[in-house]
Amino acid sequence: MSELADALRSADGRAVLARGAGRSYGDAALCADGLVVDMTSLEPQVSLDSRSGLLVAAAGTTFGDVLRVSLPQGWVPPVIPGTSAVTLGGAVAADVHGKNHPTAGSFGHHVRWLVLLDAAGTRSVLTPDGTPERFWATTGGLGLTGIVVTVALQLRPITSAGALTRQTSGRDLGHVLGLLDDAFADSAAADAPDPGDAGAARDAGVHAVAWLDGRARGRGIGRGIVQVTRPGGGPTGLRAARAQRARRNCRSLPGPGVVNRASIEAANLGRWLSRRDGRERWTDLRTALLPLDRGDAWPAAFGRAGLLQYQFAVPHQRTDVLRSALLVLQDAGAPPALAVLKKLGPGNAAPLSFPGPGWTLALDLPARWRHLGPLLERLDGIVAGAGGRVYLVKDSRLRPHTVAAMYPELPAWAATRELMDPGRVFASDLGRRLGLVPPVGSR
Repeated sequence: MSELADALRSADGRAVLARGAGRSYGDAALCADGLVVDMTSLEPQVSLDSRSGLLVAAAGTTFGDVLRVSLPQGWVPPVIPGTSAVTLGGAVAADVHGKNHPTAGSFGHHVRWLVLLDAAGTRSVLTPDGTPERFWATTGGLGLTGIVVTVALQLRPITSAGALTRQTSGRDLGHVLGLLDDAFADSAAADAPDPGDAGAARDAGVHAVAWLDGRARGRGIGRGIVQVTRPGGGPTGLRAARAQRARRNCRSLPGPGVVNRASIEAANLGRWLSRRDGRERWTDLRTALLPLDRGDAWPAAFGRAGLLQYQFAVPHQRTDVLRSALLVLQDAGAPPALAVLKKLGPGNAAPLSFPGPGWTLALDLPARWRHLGPLLERLDGIVAGAGGRVYLVKDSRLRPHTVAAMYPELPAWAATRELMDPGRVFASDLGRRLGLVPPVGSR
């Protein structure tokens, strides 16, 4: 803690931002000409009450660190993002969600309390009941309300580190959506999170995600493969979970890389043709729920310009926007290299939290495609007009007026942030670009 206070004092009028594991696709963890505090450089302290499942850990602790401690004792985070490299502080800042959002909600639902460091180096303990405005402004607040130092997270019990996965193909978008609905039908009504009960442990046993064939057109548009995972049980014991691989720092391939229209077409077609309907198998929890840990070289394939991920969410009744997004990109000769669809459940009280009842589609695209800007601005308008929003922690190109339309509670969040950081010290490149924070030191 003293190291952080010293870092704040050394800022000398510069903007300050805490950085987790650097897994954001955009500029949420960048702060040009400012002081960026690497939270992973601090000791990843983890304490778990094996009877209650309450975990208290430093903000720089990753999900991988948590799983190494919790799984052997029969506990697992109720919300797990696609990679174990995400830190708990980053999970708070982004209010991350997993593949079980309809029954588990997002990360903030399960945080009992957190410790926040302000610009003066003063610690505050924030809770959803005792300090709701500041707690929820920080949850999903992109690190712009202060530095999250410690997180207390309620885990859920698990009897095994194994998981049963089943794959089913959907012939078109409507069929895929129906399969995702069915995956949660038995538990969604009973176990949907109560936004007012942030600390409750909930049944998070069903995880479902769909890969979409980004090249399919006509009546087959939106066809894909749905994977449903149920953790626990099977032949895998609690101590048999695979150890996390060391994260590789993969250099980008030279020039444009290997991701282009021809390779995208071939890869999508190949995956569709190799599908195995009804395939059911036991595997370990990490393999089933952490696909990005196995594909950490994926961004390098896009070449030096990298990839752009466009992730948006729309209400349940606006499935036409999902179809439109695929059509707009296909008609422009820009099919997604990867398209991933998930169902979302009730949101929470965080003004800038991304998930809400509906659907979210994430599209990976080569950033070097020069015509992407106008295409995605067109999609921004379609999404905002449907009452949807873009995931800010993954954004690198939105405009302030569009964000205001997508996040109507932004003024309330900004007012709370001003009270929490009156000196306007905490900032990021994303916050400046989107007008979320005024210039440092301005009044």
